[in-house]
Amino acid sequence: MRILAAFISTFLSLVLPAKALSDIIVHDIVVPIGKEVMLRAEVKGRFFSKGGEIVEFFVNGKSIGKSLSGMGGFAFRQFIPPKTGIYQIKARAGKDEGKGLLLSLRRGSRIVFVDVEGSLFERFSNKPRHGSQKVMKDLHRRFPVVLLQTGLLNIKSIKAWLKKNGFPELPVVTWRNGVVFSEFNEKGFKIKAVIGSQDVIDSAKEYKPLALSFEETEDAVEVRDWEEIRKKLK
Repeated sequence: MRILAAFISTFLSLVLPAKALSDIIVHDIVVPIGKEVMLRAEVKGRFFSKGGEIVEFFVNGKSIGKSLSGMGGFAFRQFIPPKTGIYQIKARAGKDEGKGLLLSLRRGSRIVFVDVEGSLFERFSNKPRHGSQKVMKDLHRRFPVVLLQTGLLNIKSIKAWLKKNGFPELPVVTWRNGVVFSEFNEKGFKIKAVIGSQDVIDSAKEYKPLALSFEETEDAVEVRDWEEIRKKLK
């Protein structure tokens, strides 16, 4: 545990800036095309969430209006994606701003889910697995891809690491012990493939995806590298 804690501490120091007095977190979402969705931004102070803040929302650089954050620090704004694709979402309160992504897909779209810490990290290292950036870019051109936050690192830390290491910009959502898969299923999406650890694969097996893992794992195909993943997802 001491080694793991030291690794996490070192990792965070590399990817995160110095302490900020305030922050805005915009949560990534994946929704069906043409369906009204509530964009969500969380306004955080140094120690507590901040209510009563006027938050302006932007989609692809264009303002879509303002909302007041509630007692929990959350502000919401309605939006209907008119076409499929990735939308850049920004929320601004005073001088602070946060960014996130909205991915709009047709119902029935078959999504590839990638467990970031269980598939993109070299074991016991903060370095990316060999060839992972190239293959992820190829998968992103061919399929809708959603990244999963499954471990100790928060989404902001994961996004900083992905950007630093040249990965494509993709939505990152929290796994929550598999709840994410039932939510996507309820939205009308299909789970084409899951790439990750034993726990992540187990939580999705009722949807019968192609399951790939770098570990020797039940109910999954063990792979040696990302090039092998690319070939299996042709």
